[in-house]
Parts: sequence; structure tokens; C-alpha cells
Amino acid sequence: MELRDYLKIIAKYFKVFIIITVITTVGSAVFTKLQPVSYLASTTFTVNKASSLDQKNVNYYLFDNYYNVQSAGLFSQIVTTWFESPALVKEIYERAGVTVPNVSQKKLGKTFKAVREEPATINVSISGKNKEELSKLITAASTVIQEKTNELGQNSESLYELVKFQPIVSDNIPSVPVNTIVGLVVGMLLGAFAALMIAYFKRED
Repeated sequence: MELRDYLKIIAKYFKVFIIITVITTVGSAVFTKLQPVSYLASTTFTVNKASSLDQKNVNYYLFDNYYNVQSAGLFSQIVTTWFESPALVKEIYERAGVTVPNVSQKKLGKTFKAVREEPATINVSISGKNKEELSKLITAASTVIQEKTNELGQNSESLYELVKFQPIVSDNIPSVPVNTIVGLVVGMLLGAFAALMIAYFKRED
């Protein structure tokens, strides 16, 4: 079958096509509009490696601290994986004074979303419905991660430094126009599929 044949079938069952498209589009808009208010808390960490060596104090080239940057990048990978640890997440909740959710360890380890960006930047976020609790949790996360970083490097001559950005909490509101457009596209596809199925089964009869 060619494209025009498909279009003829859709035109023949145009009423079905329109009904499904309208229902899906309106449903998407209404569903998005009725979503409960949620919030997103986020912060950013940048890992630096402080070296005891200074170029002016040595007679060999330090490659503009290239190896320190590489080391900081590797350490940032470690910090990112910390947020997947249920034990660390539990410690953050306790530090924030927020009740630890009664969920499995696997789900608890997915509470925070940590994304590493090259070379050594980590974007951390957490979403939920309680704005005050989220603010406490994202702040506590910064404190706990800083303490863990200090503990890991306390006996080293070259310490890792954690630069922390000010945490922010904002409304996490789904876009009604965007979801409506998505609903329209999906509705058109479902409507076309329904028309083709009707034509197919009628032909079989």
C-alpha cells in the first residue's frame, strides 16, 4: 500500500481518528494540570586537588597541574557514586533531621540524582513534595559530602577540595503546552492506527 491508500483509510474513518486524537490531547492537558505540586532541589560540586608543590618552587615542569586535574576528575567519579549508597543517603537524612523513608535500600540509593560533568563537576538534585524538607536535605548533602571528602584526604599531603555552590529549590511544574502537544501527536498516531485496524478487520470479514 502507498501513502495515499493509508490516507484514504484514515479519511474513511475520520470520525474515529478525530475522537481518539481529541480524547488523548485533552486527557494529556488535564492530567498535567492536575499533577500535584512538586519541587526540585539542586546544587553543584566542583572537585579540586590542592597540591603541596608550586611550579616556582621546583626546577621541573608540572604541566600546569595537569595530573592534579586528572586526579580531581577521578575523585569526582568516586563522589558521584557515594550518592548511590543507601548508607550515605541515610546519613544525609539524619543530618537534615528528616525521617528516613521506609523503603528498600535499592530505592533509597536512588533518592539523589548525581550527574558528573567533565572534568570534575557534579550536579546533584532531589525532587519531592515537601519544599522545606528538600531544602534541608540538599544542604545536608553538601555538608556530609564535604566531611567525607575531608576524611578521605586528611592523611594526605595533597588534599581534595570541594567547591560547593549555593543550593536552590524551585517549583518542578510540568509544562501544560508541551505535554498537550505530545498528547496531540500521540493521539494522531493512535487515531491513525485505530482507523487502519478497523479497515483491516472489516476487510477480513
